[in-house]
Formats: sequence, structure tokens, C-alpha cells
Amino acid sequence: MRMFPRQAALLLAAAITTLVAVEAIAAEVFELEPEFVYGRNRKPQMGYRQPEVFDPLSDRLYQSGYRNFPPTAIPDELKEVPAMERVQKMGRILACADAWFWPFSRTAHKNEPPGLEIEILQSIAKKHGWDVSIAWVNTGMRFGVGVTFGNSIDRGICDVFLGLTYTGDDHHMPKHKMAFTNAFMSTGYVLVTQGPAADVKTLDDAKAQGIKIGVPAYSPMSEYAQANGIPHETFFQNYQVIDALIRGQVNAAMIWSGAISQAKLAHPEAEFEMVKGYVPPPEMRFDNNWGVKEKEIELIRFINEAFAEMLKSGETRRLCERYGVPFYPPIHE
Repeated sequence: MRMFPRQAALLLAAAITTLVAVEAIAAEVFELEPEFVYGRNRKPQMGYRQPEVFDPLSDRLYQSGYRNFPPTAIPDELKEVPAMERVQKMGRILACADAWFWPFSRTAHKNEPPGLEIEILQSIAKKHGWDVSIAWVNTGMRFGVGVTFGNSIDRGICDVFLGLTYTGDDHHMPKHKMAFTNAFMSTGYVLVTQGPAADVKTLDDAKAQGIKIGVPAYSPMSEYAQANGIPHETFFQNYQVIDALIRGQVNAAMIWSGAISQAKLAHPEAEFEMVKGYVPPPEMRFDNNWGVKEKEIELIRFINEAFAEMLKSGETRRLCERYGVPFYPPIHE
């Protein structure tokens, strides 16, 4: 069929108009919302993506100096008042928490999920109509948590310091004029098994059967195994004990109870399970507390009463179960 130039031009113009319209509709329908992730250099990705997790060792924004700052502005007239008065007048609890201490606390750009202790604090605040603000800190300092105290709660950027464990050798507390609250629960080293060791229910069983137990090196657990003649193999940290289980290098291990939740998060394929109903030996079990300046007697009393109420109602246990952490009641009153 012969087509005159004018007809061809008209058809071409119509095709171009249609194409432009289709492109406009597509652009309108499929346009993506911009996403800004500060401190990271990442391109857009399709599909599921884990929450952005704060990591002090690799986050460039944190390393450049954005750390150890108050989570929210404190009015000048409230900077020197007792902490409980500051909480009540601000309607906000200011806390310091480790930026990566899963399952107890962690920060993510989208703040989901926040961790067991963060949820305990949020629950306490919510009952009084208050908010919570967190100053993220790093407690894994080379010279201990006392260094972190000096950079955070000693400078007044928070009133409550989360993520502490009472060991009986807490020499850093008096130096910084800190006091422990009562415990909200206790954690400890628990027995996990898999495969050929699945019938091992106690450390005595492992000892009788000559089954080697994986334990973290230079830990109270490795000292306990050595002192009690329990066959064991040491690995540098809890996560390396978990890696050894996954590789089948050991089929039983004693790991910190919080590490079970860490393992399930990082290794959903893991087959090992904690021995049902297992209770850590008394020497391998420790209270979990918060820290407050020792002069803040009213705030300490308030937190102690809130902990007691949550333990009595079972709320703390229910939160533990959500995070896959075995719940053990406090050892000390």
C-alpha cells in the first residue's frame, strides 16, 4: 500500500503522542519514593531488605563524631534538678543503651525491632504517658564500660544506663558514682545440643558420655568447665561457638542465653536447641540491671517498683518469649 508523506507524518505523530502518554502514565504509577540512608553508600535494591542496623565499627557517620550526644534537648532549668523531677517535667525518660546488644537493645534506621530492654523501658514510660529518648553508646570499649559511662551518663546526656549485668566484681560502678537498680531478670550460660548430642540434658551427662562441650574462651564458663573436669573446646567468643555448632565441629555447647536469639537472627538454618527447661548453674547465672547515679534515690525507687510490677504480672516473661530469650527470674532482691 502506498503511503503519502503527509499520512506517514500524521501516523508517526500519533504514535509518538501515544508513546509519550504511556510513558507519562507509567511514570505516574511506578515512580518510587526517594529513600535517604545517612552514613551509608547504598544503591536502591528490590525485594526484602533487613533493617539498617547501627554498627559503630563501620558506620562512617558515627565514626566522624556523631555519637555520645543527648538524644533530645534538656531545658537549662532542668539540667541540675533531681533526675525524677526532670523525667516528670519533661514527660520523657532519657536513657543510654548499647547500639548493638541484641536481643536487649539495638538501633536501626527504621527502629524495628528495638530490643527487649528498650521495650521494657517503653512499657514503663507508656504507663505514665511519657516518651523515651535513647542516646546510643558503645559498651564494647577496650577498657570496659566505665569509659562509656564517662562519655555518656557522667556528662548528663541520660539518666538511666541500660544493658548492665551484676557480676559481684563491678569496680567501675563506685568510681562513676553509679548504683544498680534491682534486677528485671537474670541470664546465664545455657546448654544447647544437636544431632548426636541431642540426648544430653545436663553437664553431668556430657561428662559421663565424654562429649566435648563448646564454650567461649576466657569466660566464666570456660573456667567452670576446667574446674569441674567437663570435656570442652574453647572458641574466642559466643558467635564462634555458634559457628562451630553450625559446622558440626561440636554438637553441644554452653553459650550465653541472649546469644540464642542472636544465633536465630543470623543463622535461621541452625538446628541446635536449648535443652528444654535448662537452668544455668548458680555460678553461671547473673542478674540483669540498669544503672543510675547513686544520688538519684527517687528514680532508682521508681524503676525498682516498675520492675517488680512487670515481674509480678508476667509482662517481662512475655517480652522475653517474643525475643526468643529464656526467662529466668532475678537472683537477688
